[in-house]
Order: sequence, then structure tokens, then C-alpha cells
Amino acid sequence: MTEHKKRNKILQNIAIVLGLLILIEAVALLRLYRNVAGYQKYWQQVAKEQKKPDDFVYLALGDSAAQGLGASHPDKGYVGLIAKDVSSQTGKSVRVINISKSGARVKDVIKDQIPKIKELTKDHKPDLVTIEIGGNDVATLDEAVFRQEFTQLVSLLPKGTYVSNMPYFGSRPKSRPKAFRASLIIQDILAQNKQLNLVDLQTITQERHSLLGYAADYFHPNNRSYKNWHQAFMTEINKDGADGQL
Repeated sequence: MTEHKKRNKILQNIAIVLGLLILIEAVALLRLYRNVAGYQKYWQQVAKEQKKPDDFVYLALGDSAAQGLGASHPDKGYVGLIAKDVSSQTGKSVRVINISKSGARVKDVIKDQIPKIKELTKDHKPDLVTIEIGGNDVATLDEAVFRQEFTQLVSLLPKGTYVSNMPYFGSRPKSRPKAFRASLIIQDILAQNKQLNLVDLQTITQERHSLLGYAADYFHPNNRSYKNWHQAFMTEINKDGADGQL
């Protein structure tokens, strides 16, 4: 085989490999976006099935991260991992009421999720409430509006809610400074409200940032990274026995 033919063969092989990688990525992305509806349906079904008088009730608010999007299964996201941990620690069945929604912004939680709390928990006051929100606000961040909306949100959250700051935007360099500023706003607001608990998601996700920690869209966490989110929340939940909850 001539050198020219060898080079062509090598280039053909490289093209085939690249083509396969692109195809794999495209399939993974398609699956990820198709999971949006599937994951929401999963949590709706979970809330219906897990209903016993002595259940530990866990209410989750937020966006696609609370849905577990990017994980291989909804319960591999941080909400599912927290529920599993709480069940193990309390010995109780945990009923997860996850009313988060993919794509939600702070204003959407105020408008669509907060009003549902009273009706969905009328039979049993939530034993645990968590929320991570704001990631979808970062791209078009208006700091004054964000501060106003988050202040309003905080005033509406149940006492004792665990509220996270922003995760580290490791895969979005242009949005990273905005995410830091959003985190500072959240921290400032939470510092003035002693009835809520701040979860430092920013620090742990920055310290443990890895290119291997993303889903196919290179934005949402995967199973590996959701474990860090889970740890950030559980660190705060376990402090002082979560005020006697666990």
C-alpha cells in the first residue's frame, strides 16, 4: 500500500470514529430531552403511590436538577438520593412530593409551585423541604430583578427549607461570573432570614468539578455529580439532626 493510500485509510478511520462519536452524542442528547416528560411523570406517580399515615414527607421544589435530569434514572438525582438517605436514617418510608419543573425560573416557582404546597401537604406537613433554583435565570441575569424575586420567594418558603446557592457553572465559562453573583445574592438574602437553611452547592461543585461529571448536554449533572449535590444538602440536613427531623 502506498503512503498516499495509507494516509487516506487513516483519515477514513478517523472520520468513521468521529461520525460514531457524533451519532452517540446525538442519541444521548435526544434521550436526555425526551426524559423531561418522563421524569416529571415518574415523580407524579411516586407521590401518588407513596402515601401512608406515618410517612416522612419530603417536598422538593426547583428546576430540572430537582427532577434529576441528566441522571440515568430520576431517583439517581439529588432528590432521590436524599430520600434514600432520609429513609435509611429514620427507618421510615419517605413520600417524595416533587413539584419541581424543568426550565423553571425563580418567578415560576413563585407562580406555579408555591401555590401547590398547601393543597399537596394538607394531610401531612412536610418534614423536609429543599429547593435549588436560579440556574435558568443566570443566562439573562438582571441582578436587581433576581434579588427582588428571590427575596419574594424566600418569604413564601416553609420554615426550615433548605435553599441552595448556585452550582459551579464549570461548563459555561461565559455564565460563570453571573452564577457567582447570583450565589452571592442568595447568600445575602438567606443571611437575613434565620428561618431558612443555606446549602453551599457552589463550593462543593467547584471543588469537585470534573469534565466527567456532566450529562450529554454538557450542562446537567450526571449520576456522579448528583452525588455531590446530595452531599451538599445532606451536610446541612444532618446538622443538629436537622432540628430534630432526623
